[in-house]
Parts: sequence; structure tokens; C-alpha cells
Amino acid sequence: MTRQRRYPLAGLALLIIATTAAAGCHGATQTTPHQWHGAGGIVPMQADRDAGLVGIAPGFDIRRYPTVVVDRCTVVESQIKDAEDRELARTMPDFLQSEMVRRLIATGLFGRVVGGEAPLPAGPDPTLRIECVMTRLAPGSVAARYSVYTASAGRAKAEVEFRFIDAQTGAIVMVTADRRTALWGKEGEVESAALLRESFDDMARDLATFLERLSRGEAPSK
Repeated sequence: MTRQRRYPLAGLALLIIATTAAAGCHGATQTTPHQWHGAGGIVPMQADRDAGLVGIAPGFDIRRYPTVVVDRCTVVESQIKDAEDRELARTMPDFLQSEMVRRLIATGLFGRVVGGEAPLPAGPDPTLRIECVMTRLAPGSVAARYSVYTASAGRAKAEVEFRFIDAQTGAIVMVTADRRTALWGKEGEVESAALLRESFDDMARDLATFLERLSRGEAPSK
């Protein structure tokens, strides 16, 4: 006679969470952006597997820019509601800026990649400036992430709109929007700051990949 195994309620909850995590809930997930605004008459509407949503001005050629300046992100004021939000709004823009600089340097596409605080190089060479706005910066709830019934409500959410600007003319040449959500980190992290850092690192990595594809003449596509 086979004996049926019984789990206490708390143990059952942990079992379900562990099973769900093992099924592929670790890491940040890219989802469709829905808080973008667009700028300079360019609206990010075309879906791309790396960048999220993209809008490109006619004639834009990323290969003509030897220098890229990455500005520090701003955070939409409505996303800051308490002390935790204020701390994230203070630290996450610096993290994303540094990751963007690191990832863009690694592509080898540009002769120079600098943070926005650095002085612009002298001379007539075209320079591309990247501005970004965090339109969603939600830490979620650690407690909810451990709950079988409210886990999805505990997701950390991040959405960023990137604006690419010709520094010489001030014209906006491209706008992208990316959104990530995370319930568990790749290494099982549950702290909100770790999940958001993972989301922003993935954004920077995938945006750099998109720019590499763009430099080869590939159009945005899923």
C-alpha cells in the first residue's frame, strides 16, 4: 500500500513557490512598455526583440557618430512615494548610466563613450547624446513575493524611455522604450534593489545589442 505524503500548509506554499521558480520565473522578464511618451515627434511604436519599442527618424545612421554621451536618467515624480522610492530614485539612475556606458564601450561601435558629466570633446565630429527617463520604478513587495496568492503583485517593475539626440543639431533621431518585471533574481534574489539592478542591467545589455544590429543595417523586428 502506497502511503500518501502530506504537506503542512506553509510547506505546501514553499513547495509551490520553489516549483514555480524552477519552471523559469528567475530573472527579469521583458514585457510590452505602456508608459512611454515619445519626443521630438518620434513615437516608439515598432516592436523589437531587444530594445522593446522603437521609433527612428528617417535617415538616422548610428555609424556616423564616433562619440556617445550617456546622460544620467531622470525619474518621473509620480514614481516617488516614500523613503524606499526616494532611495531607489537616487541610486538606480547612476547604476543604469554606468551600465549603459560599460555596455556601449563593449560593442566597439564608438570611438568614445562617456557619462554626461564629462565635457564634450572639442571638434566638429558628430556626437550622439542618450537621455533617459524612468517612467516606472516600482520596487514591489518582498512579502508578496513569498506568497502563493499575491506573488505576482510583488513584482519589481522598471520602464525606461531612451532618447537619442544629435548633439550638434539638437534633433531627436531615435526613441526606444523598454519594460522589465522581476519576481525572483537569477540567483534567487528577492530584495527589490537587486531585482531592479538586474532589470536595468538587462536593458543596457539588450539596447547595446540592438545598436549593434542597427549598425549592420538590420531593422527593428521581433
